[in-house]
Amino acid sequence: MNRVTTKGAATQRPPRQRRDTPSPEDARLARIDHAIHRAAVAAVLVDSIGAMALLDIPDEELGRLIKNRVWQIVGVATIVNLDIQSMREEEEKLRKRASRMSKPRTPHEDLTQSALEGSRHSPLVREGKLLRAEDYCRATGITEKKLNKYLASARIFSVEMAQETYIPAFFLSSMIDRDGLAKVIRRLGVGTSGLEKWHFFTTPIVDLRGATPLQLLASQDVTAVAKAAIGFAKHKASNT
Repeated sequence: MNRVTTKGAATQRPPRQRRDTPSPEDARLARIDHAIHRAAVAAVLVDSIGAMALLDIPDEELGRLIKNRVWQIVGVATIVNLDIQSMREEEEKLRKRASRMSKPRTPHEDLTQSALEGSRHSPLVREGKLLRAEDYCRATGITEKKLNKYLASARIFSVEMAQETYIPAFFLSSMIDRDGLAKVIRRLGVGTSGLEKWHFFTTPIVDLRGATPLQLLASQDVTAVAKAAIGFAKHKASNT
């Protein structure tokens, strides 16, 4: 009589439970929480007394102060042509390398990134380089009427996207003389769109020794930038 044995037979393992994949909204909230945590830690480490003083400020006022300062810093980063996004990505690569963790990117993560790219119409908005008009007014303490006056006189310019008005964050910085900046904006002419003006100010130009117009304006070289603006406007007009 043959003996039945289970020795060596493959045993079936229980099905592995699928880990719930976070939604794009969950990923966004996790990123915000991470940013707030790092900012709070940095504040305490740099100036613990000052950080504790923040606790006395009403929540709404504190939130607005932090937003304003973030926008100002992004504006300065734009002027000096500092690529914060690339720096953050490089920091993440170094962190992963140091911890010897290698995690393949999942299709969901790619989808989440794509969703973030499309949010608020543009990466420039997502990165805080362009502010909604109402946010710019709050940050500068001016009224909508005053903003419209500045726009009409070409003292500043706006970028129109999806029927919304945005103002470049670099207008919040005191690094650039307002009169010199307005002079260059006017040299670009009304035929140059807001987005084209943005690209002019933030793109390195060979005739400006490879610097961006914003960088030279921060160095008070208004004449060279105004000349480049005239050339930019003429070139655009000839190709229209």
